[in-house]
Amino acid sequence: MKKLVLSVILALLCLAFMSCGDTGDNINDDNADEPGNIESTPDTEDNQDIIRDSLPDNLDFNGATLNLLTRGDCNVDTGVPEFGAETEIGDIINDIIYRRDKLVEERLNLNLNVIAGQGWQNYNADVSMIRATIAAGDNSFDLIAGWSARIPALAVEGLLMNILELPHLDLSQPWWNHIIVDEMTISNKLPFAVGDGNLSLLANCMVIFSNNELQQEYGLPNIYDTVFEGKWTIDYMNELSRKVGADLNGDGVMDGNDLYGVYIGEGNRYDGFMQSSNIKMTSKDASGIPYLNIEYDKLSTLVNKVYELVHNNPSSYVTSDPWTFSTDMFKKDQTLLAAGWLLMATESLRDMESDYSIVPYPKFDEEQNQYYSRIQDGVSLFCLPINCGKTEMVAAFMEAAASESYRSVSPAYFDVAMKLKFARDETSAKMLDIIRDGAYLNFASVYNESIGNPWFVMRDLLTTGSNNFASWFDRNEPRIVAGIDKLVNQMESTD
Repeated sequence: MKKLVLSVILALLCLAFMSCGDTGDNINDDNADEPGNIESTPDTEDNQDIIRDSLPDNLDFNGATLNLLTRGDCNVDTGVPEFGAETEIGDIINDIIYRRDKLVEERLNLNLNVIAGQGWQNYNADVSMIRATIAAGDNSFDLIAGWSARIPALAVEGLLMNILELPHLDLSQPWWNHIIVDEMTISNKLPFAVGDGNLSLLANCMVIFSNNELQQEYGLPNIYDTVFEGKWTIDYMNELSRKVGADLNGDGVMDGNDLYGVYIGEGNRYDGFMQSSNIKMTSKDASGIPYLNIEYDKLSTLVNKVYELVHNNPSSYVTSDPWTFSTDMFKKDQTLLAAGWLLMATESLRDMESDYSIVPYPKFDEEQNQYYSRIQDGVSLFCLPINCGKTEMVAAFMEAAASESYRSVSPAYFDVAMKLKFARDETSAKMLDIIRDGAYLNFASVYNESIGNPWFVMRDLLTTGSNNFASWFDRNEPRIVAGIDKLVNQMESTD
């Protein structure tokens, strides 16, 4: 019966895709109960509502090899890479990535060679390796999908190509993140691009998970209604979480065996409040040059708001080690709210028994016009080493992969994997659209580790139990200003 129901759902989903034109791929009707069976929609007169890229039809790279260096642990689902899926395995995300790669290879007549580099723990070794290959005139890597926390260092050193000078790329198209283009362009130079071709952009959207069972048990308002009404703020989150808590084992000590209202307690998760509050740390002058311009009063207030939520809230669980986080307490119904990112829905929470909701990080206040979602710095950024000798092929590949992903991979991840396979109800699907629409990157967060770590202000303070923003700013301002000046000078001096 379950197999029959799934077959019907997928068949209906196929018809929806074909009629609305949101994607260029559909589910094979003959094997609708096998989610890996995805076929490309023909480019016919009946599909004119599907946005197409403007790549020339006669592009042919004669079977040349494109060497793509990726982060070794950049998986958007358990065992599923952004590029280079080896074969179809019956998993919808893996299989659609596999077919996307093959379609682009055939379309451009090239051979994609994916080279898996280091994971995040050892990624500095990859950065050093890229430096060394460029210095040696080695063209081992044509394109890099680099870890956003560390790869920007190479742009500061002038070792990455200006993407704006490449042929075939149309960064105005919806499959490219436009905020990156606006924020990262300095002196008409742009070292990075990111969009639907980088599935980690979606998987790393930071969110709040809410336990539906505890919500009902304590008679709390529906959290989705709160979000839709625009009332989901940090202050509301603080008050809501205080309504839940209990000494479950009755030993008189509140520890990891008891019930709490909120579990944030790890440095990366504090960062999410920066984007969700739409904090501005830099501005651009009339010439488009960035400079430090922190929203001092707003950021100081934000620090205090989150400090209240985490450290002055008896229903907030804080570990002794601020860099330890586990979903176990949430899965065991021991906390109403837990911070994380979307990929947890497809990984650690996929076998959770209790129903849960997925909502964006809270707004700064009700006056904020929309919800914003931090893209945790695990996202991969496309960039080209300065000595790349295959720029036309690389640019064509980037555009083709991004546009095809826009039509197939992203809809599959949200509309099938998240909304059908893992999301717990129909309203969750609508909430995921809000989260995606608010996905936000900016200059200070991308170049963070290259300009003195201004975006770590929340983790620096809250992991040490402090809310003294004034002291933090006085101590770090000179280093941040110097970092921005160095980056700008480098970008302006590099031809």
